[in-house]
Amino acid sequence: MGGIDVAPVASVAPSLCLPRPAAMTPAMTRMMTCEPVCLIPDAVPPAAHMHPAQPRRRRSNGARWQTSLAMLAAVGALSVLSACTTAPAPAPGPAKPPESAARVDGMPVDWTLVSTVIVSRHGVRSPTHAHPPLDKLSPDAWPGWPVPAGYLTARGGSLAERMGRYYGDWLRARRVLPDNACPAPGTVYGWADIDQRTRETGNALLQGMAPGCDMRTSHQSDLATYDAVFQPVEAGDCPLDPGAARGAIEARLAPGGVAGLNKRYAATIARVGEVLDYGRSPACGASGGCKLEDVPTRLRVEGDGSGVALRGALGSAAKASEVFLLQYAEGLPENDVAWGRIRDEKDWARLLEAHNAQRDLLNRTPYLAAANGTPLLAIVLDALTRAEMPTGAPSPAPVRGPVLPVGNRVYVLTGHDTNVANLAGMLKLDWQLPDQPDNTPPDGALVFSLWHDAAGGAFVRVEFVYQSMHQLRHLTALSLDEPAKRVALTVPECNAGPDGKSCRWQDFSQRVKAALSPTCLDGVR
Repeated sequence: MGGIDVAPVASVAPSLCLPRPAAMTPAMTRMMTCEPVCLIPDAVPPAAHMHPAQPRRRRSNGARWQTSLAMLAAVGALSVLSACTTAPAPAPGPAKPPESAARVDGMPVDWTLVSTVIVSRHGVRSPTHAHPPLDKLSPDAWPGWPVPAGYLTARGGSLAERMGRYYGDWLRARRVLPDNACPAPGTVYGWADIDQRTRETGNALLQGMAPGCDMRTSHQSDLATYDAVFQPVEAGDCPLDPGAARGAIEARLAPGGVAGLNKRYAATIARVGEVLDYGRSPACGASGGCKLEDVPTRLRVEGDGSGVALRGALGSAAKASEVFLLQYAEGLPENDVAWGRIRDEKDWARLLEAHNAQRDLLNRTPYLAAANGTPLLAIVLDALTRAEMPTGAPSPAPVRGPVLPVGNRVYVLTGHDTNVANLAGMLKLDWQLPDQPDNTPPDGALVFSLWHDAAGGAFVRVEFVYQSMHQLRHLTALSLDEPAKRVALTVPECNAGPDGKSCRWQDFSQRVKAALSPTCLDGVR
């Protein structure tokens, strides 16, 4: 296969497992005894075995997409056996009646759910490396985490598994998955980015969706090279024009531009600074007394077109506020969540404005969204197209790479909040989440569902599915009776369905094709 190494679906190797937390749920126990939190030598992510100054590798244009996308065909339509040997898990349960599903998805009972594509952010993880480091932003010690930087935690795996259980209950009630049985081969497919947190979130989602069926997500076998499905700019397939990138962001911020960001987001920056006690932080130096809002916010655009970043006040506020939410979702004691300084729901909303602003600027700005999101959105369209095609029909190829099987009904693509925001920017989707201040929370997902009405007409509905702050904090067992939160989204000028939000299939397909970046497509065909 031209030098492509397929990641083994089952392997047995010496492993170094992390210590178990004191309180363990059954799902967390499985996470601690299986690969999700075991460091298998041939699966250590780049950050763990590369020199800090050594970046992830890029391949030549052809090899990058052949490795990351042609792998989708090589591994087949169903992720299979777990490497761990554990006690048998519960089998998938019986399906509830379609009326139960209709109450949570809002679609007519007599409509048929043909296929669904779930584009999910990974679950709760430990903080990633920051610039500047977190310990420079506050005089107080940050609480420790039980896993390396950027890793999915055991609790994060349990939360993701609960989301998977909810998806499974919904799909069984809609007669997409079978009652009391594992899905047949060619029914469910998972693909995840190369990071430990994305791979193991994908595994947890599939394990929750069909308990006891040992479904595993597939991923690129080379863990030291960017997967161009999720990170095409960093991989070099869809490089940014530095001038165009800066100009696109400045235009959205006119007339104040980047220089006016501190004024625009003064309230959230100031509040994060108070929680951090920034005036006494190492970043202020020995003199102290400075304020986070006095630090200029800068836009960094890499000269080689490999990315953009916010530095300064807004970037630091965004990073810190996200860490506070992760602490809360991880179940840390109240005094360890932002040192006990967050007052109430309104305070959470004020703090997370910084993180939402960062995602909006860097990932939803149309030029940046298209460059970063074109390969992933092309795969979403390809998956839905194949579900709508008659079995055995010729396979379309919107981009070089995946030859997804015709007839699969469930696709789970696990990436990052940046990926979710990219697709939102490309399709001009917008949302505010009840009971959740973060617009792209852990395990939050854009769900694209293809439906047939009673007359056979095809429609696509787009939703954002997520867990509330309460559900994250309390490890709520999700089901159709205790559902995850769902917000139906409107694709602008594409809402001809009876609910006023679903979009006719042909119209949706055209809107997606129009949103794809021709330059990026030319680079990956």
